[in-house]
Formats: sequence, structure tokens, C-alpha cells
Amino acid sequence: MNFNTSVIALIKKRQSKRAYIKKDLGKEYIEKINNVLQSYTEGPFGNKVLFSLIVKKVATEKHKVKLGTYGFISGAQYFIAGQVKNTEHANIDYGYLLETIILHLTAMGLGTCWLGGTFSRNELSGILNTDNNTIIPAITPVGYATDTASVRESIIRWGAKSDSRKDWAELFLSGSFALSLPKEEAGSYKVPLEMLRLAPSASNKQPWRIVKTPGAFHFYLKRSPGYNRIGNGVDLQMIDIGIAMSHFELTCRELELKGQWAEINPEIDSSEIYEYCISWII
Repeated sequence: MNFNTSVIALIKKRQSKRAYIKKDLGKEYIEKINNVLQSYTEGPFGNKVLFSLIVKKVATEKHKVKLGTYGFISGAQYFIAGQVKNTEHANIDYGYLLETIILHLTAMGLGTCWLGGTFSRNELSGILNTDNNTIIPAITPVGYATDTASVRESIIRWGAKSDSRKDWAELFLSGSFALSLPKEEAGSYKVPLEMLRLAPSASNKQPWRIVKTPGAFHFYLKRSPGYNRIGNGVDLQMIDIGIAMSHFELTCRELELKGQWAEINPEIDSSEIYEYCISWII
């Protein structure tokens, strides 16, 4: 599915929205959203993800949908949740697909917010009728966001340092983990890397590290000490890698820069704190 506006502009515009107007989206918007969800079902690693639009006010025979967002989200009447088999790289594919969907929703003028650890997975599992080998890595509300941030939202953004990003020199490296990548050495890929730098991440940890070698950009995960996996197959920082991949690839496509994803052996001296994920081969 093509974007009807610049992805670069959407990446710069996107911001997590935690307060929503209690208003129905309407048939036309719901149809557009479902079309987007049906367009993104398989990630770069081949994992299949089934996304659903959940209407919070719809009552089931047993209970109304609550989702348990623990006060982080207010007023939202709609949520998008996906399910994927608990296999290798499932979290990366999920992050890649949902962030791409979120950028489409941004283009539609709708608000969103990544939620990884602040919702009730048990309730969603019942709604989506998942099995024991299926995970729901993250969800997002979707709807008409309020124009001004509430005091609570401002505090949350401040606590998570949502508006700050690590320096270029810390995230992007040349040939090894010891040398920073000069911006001029990035060449035409400077903009895709900058759009990657703006990607959202769990607790704004920004765990991605990109090492450039001749003919490739290698994506690594640098885990944050003390920042544990949720469990049951959900790995928030691997989701972050998928989000970063989405920003990078979509920007490359917009700028008509060549490249494709591949798993290779970069032969870069590493340590236990860096986990190789995938490479963008030029």
C-alpha cells in the first residue's frame, strides 16, 4: 500500500497521543483502517501477523472491553491489536508492521500510541481468541487525539524523555563498535538513518545500533541493562528493532535508494551486549 504523503514528513509529525476525544470514527474511517490492517500481514522475516480493530464500547456476552491501560490512555474508543505465532523474529516483524500501520494512521490525521507493557494481555487474548503459541506483543489506541496535552500526559512524556534522542555518534558506527560514523560517510543514507533516529522505542531506550560496512548497514540490538523482557515470548526491545527497520526502509523507498534486507555474517568483532539482527544490503 502506497503512502499518500511523504513518509519523512509523517515520521517527523508522529507523536504518541495518550488523550482522545470520545467520538466514533465513522464507517469511512473504519473501512480505511481495516484496509491498512489487511495490507500489512507479513514482516521481513516472514512471520504472519493478524491485526484487528477493536471497538472498546462493544459489549460481549460476558463483559465490556476494558483493555486495562492502567491510566496511561484516556478517552480512546478504538484500539489496534495484532497476534503472531511465538517464533523467532516474531517481535521484530510485529514492530516493523505496526509502525508502518501507525504511519498510515498518522497520514489519516489519527492519533496513536505504542503500548507494550501497559495493557491487559489476558483480556485481549480472550477477545482475539488466541492459542498458547500466539503472542500479542503490543497495541495502539487509534482515534481523534485532543489538541492539547493533559498534565498527566506531559508528566508521562517527561518521565520517558519522549522528546529526546541519542546523538548520531552513539547510534551509528563505522566498521566496528569502536568508531562513530561520520555523517558525510553515510552519503545518501544520511536521511534514512536520521529518520531511524527519530523512531519511538519502549521507555525511549533507543536500543538500536547500526554499523556501516562497504555495501551494507548492519542492525544490532544493544540491550538496556535491567530492562527485562515481559515474558511469554514478548520482547519489547526486539519490537524496537522492527520499528527502526520500518523507518529506515520506508525512507529509503521514498528517496529511491536501493537495498534489501538479508541475514548475513557481518564478521564484526562484537560482545555479549550487542545482538545481530539483520542487514540492509546495498
